[in-house]
Amino acid sequence: MAASKNRIDWALLCLRLAVGGMAFLAGLQPLMHAAFPGNQAQALHWGLHLAEMLCGVFMVLGLWMPVASFGLALIIGYPLVMGWMHGAALFGNLHGLFLLLVAFASALGGAGKWALGRG
Repeated sequence: MAASKNRIDWALLCLRLAVGGMAFLAGLQPLMHAAFPGNQAQALHWGLHLAEMLCGVFMVLGLWMPVASFGLALIIGYPLVMGWMHGAALFGNLHGLFLLLVAFASALGGAGKWALGRG
């Protein structure tokens, strides 16, 4: 059974809102409980969380969807790949792996009909 265009657009909107909202809140929470950065390492950590929040906002709005999705996939995927390179099990972090796959799926799916960055 083929899905209608309307159904696909609703699915892409739900995927966009879920992944973008998750990214925004996942980046916001550590910043709310952290002091202002005092050195370069803390500033880079803040920058990482701000980039995650920015990718989430772009995804929710549907702006620059491929760039925001791949940026989020890099932010999520880097710790996973580094863990795998140092001997972690492939399915050792299922939550992180799921988030990585969902970020890639949203990049491949695009923004859909109801996006500010259409066209």
